[in-house]
Amino acid sequence: MNLYDRAQKSIRYLAETDEPAAKARSLKDGLEDQKKTILATEFLKHQGSQGERAKLAEASEIYKQHLQKLEFAIYDYELYRNKRMTESLVIEMWRSENANRRTGNIT
Repeated sequence: MNLYDRAQKSIRYLAETDEPAAKARSLKDGLEDQKKTILATEFLKHQGSQGERAKLAEASEIYKQHLQKLEFAIYDYELYRNKRMTESLVIEMWRSENANRRTGNIT
C-alpha cells in the first residue's frame, strides 16, 4: 500500500470513529464523575469510625464493579485516542512528503 492509499485509509478511519470515540470519552468521564458519588453512598451505608467506613465503602462490591467498568472505559477511550493519533500522524507524514515533492526535495 502506497502512502497516498494509507493516508486515505487514515482519513476514512478518523471520519468513521468521530462518534464512537466521543462516546468512549463521554462514558469514561461519566464513570469518573460517578466514582465519588458511589463511594459516598457506600460510605453512608456503614457504621463505625470514619476510617472504617471509608475502608468498607472502598471494599464494597458495587464500588469494585464500578472501578472495573471505569477501567474498561478508560481502556476503550485510550485505544481510540491512540489509534486516532496514529492515523493523524500518517496523514501528516503524507502532507510532509507531498510538500517535499512540490519543492523538489523528493523525486
